[in-house]
Amino acid sequence: MGTRNGRKLLLTSVCKPFGPEYGDGFGVSYEGSHQILWAQGLFRPRATTTQWGIDFIAENLEIPATTLHYPTMAQFKKELRRGYDYLGIAFVSPTLHKMIPMVEAARGIAPSTKIILGGYGTSLGEQITPYADYVCRGEGVKFMRGLLGEDVDAPIVQPAITQKSRLFSMPLGRVGYVFAGLGCPNGCDFCATSHYFKREHIKFLPDGPSILDAIEKLRALYPGLDDFWINDEDFLLNEARGRGFLEAVRKSGLPPISISIFSSVKALSRFKASELVEMGVDWIWVGFEGRRAGYAKMEGRPYGELFEDLRNHGINVMTSMIIGFDYQTPEIIRAEFEELMGLRPTMCQFLIYGPAHGTPAYERMNSEGRLMADLYSDNTKHDGFSLGFLHPHIGPEEMSSIQRTLYKEEFERLGPSVFRAVDDWLTGIVNLRNHPVERVRAKAERYAEDAHRAMMVIPASMKYLNPESAARLEKLNARLAEHTGPLTAKERLWSMAAPAMLWYTSWKMAHGIGQQPEFTRKTFRANGD
Repeated sequence: MGTRNGRKLLLTSVCKPFGPEYGDGFGVSYEGSHQILWAQGLFRPRATTTQWGIDFIAENLEIPATTLHYPTMAQFKKELRRGYDYLGIAFVSPTLHKMIPMVEAARGIAPSTKIILGGYGTSLGEQITPYADYVCRGEGVKFMRGLLGEDVDAPIVQPAITQKSRLFSMPLGRVGYVFAGLGCPNGCDFCATSHYFKREHIKFLPDGPSILDAIEKLRALYPGLDDFWINDEDFLLNEARGRGFLEAVRKSGLPPISISIFSSVKALSRFKASELVEMGVDWIWVGFEGRRAGYAKMEGRPYGELFEDLRNHGINVMTSMIIGFDYQTPEIIRAEFEELMGLRPTMCQFLIYGPAHGTPAYERMNSEGRLMADLYSDNTKHDGFSLGFLHPHIGPEEMSSIQRTLYKEEFERLGPSVFRAVDDWLTGIVNLRNHPVERVRAKAERYAEDAHRAMMVIPASMKYLNPESAARLEKLNARLAEHTGPLTAKERLWSMAAPAMLWYTSWKMAHGIGQQPEFTRKTFRANGD
């Protein structure tokens, strides 16, 4: 069946602006760093995280398509007037209130356009039925190909998606996205991702060489690109694919690259930290959850032993702790928090246990009559920062207060995550410079280059921190000079501008300037090619 026939497709994120003043829950943001580092203020790296799923879908269709990332309502309406046969809106449960007016606008401006709703928000079920002609659940490319009459088994093409970030209003560089897979077989009861894809792992890149090929293709498009995010919920859980990637990297001519991944204790326990360094992995998101949570993914090496090994190899560890399990009292949460602080992670996330629609946790809470209608019916509170069920020990206000306290105390006690990362790299420099494997030694030199630049901003940063954190930074600065050399004349000039950049960043945040996402419009096969 022909797929074009003059038809056009528009795919879009929800519209900006974002923020509690616009009806959003506290945890809703266009930035991936918000849920991790919101309490760290001007020390939080900033970046607009696009809705990569709509670009991924658009890249893998035959129909001419346009994607919009964070349009204003005016920009969205203007685009609708160009005339489209299909409109797809990606949303999640907390942004339902943003999706509804977009559908209403579309029906007024383009009544013949068929509306497709997609994303985790579709787990809301009957709540969204009035707003959709079609509902895309599960893997979006296959769904859209089937809807449009295209070949559902055609090869998957990796889109060219990158993200630029900044710190203290200064550019940090570009990160390339590699999409290795969707879904997760671990099946944690609260996880929307795992159960949205029915506990299946959908491999877009089935083996190590295909992952390396995706990296090299991005490097061909962006010469010098050496920082990558491999999108896969538990990247190393398939050990054969992980080891295949390691062997492919070993045989390649790649320079030392930087790779960020999601993983679990279960998966990481199958690899040596030195092997991860060879791969290029230097940032890992690991679920700490709760000590008595009992998830299978937590089995393996003890957390303390694993984290110390990773840190000794210069690998940053981002941990996610959940509060609100039934067994937790305020005292137990405090004890688990203290244990986590003893591990000295690079970054931390503290989310409230949430029974997301479509998960076993939701079914259990619903069957037990524990969902609080007045709170759980408010979709804006499905954001990880609100308690929506009857907890045996802690009420909603107290739970939110505990959560905010953990974020703030973690920052006060351990200091800015950006400098913890530098500290981890410095440990890697010291431990790996004389490693017997050449690629590991080269990675140590990469750590040295990245860590050295921190010396340009550390002195100016101290005035924004408590005395304990400032003292740690002063010692870190001295160690950096010892192991990576003093600042050059050019770098000293840059360091003289650092106080102004920190002040400027703080001023922008205080006045709400530059705190909304950038708008991006992309076209695919616009000329029918």
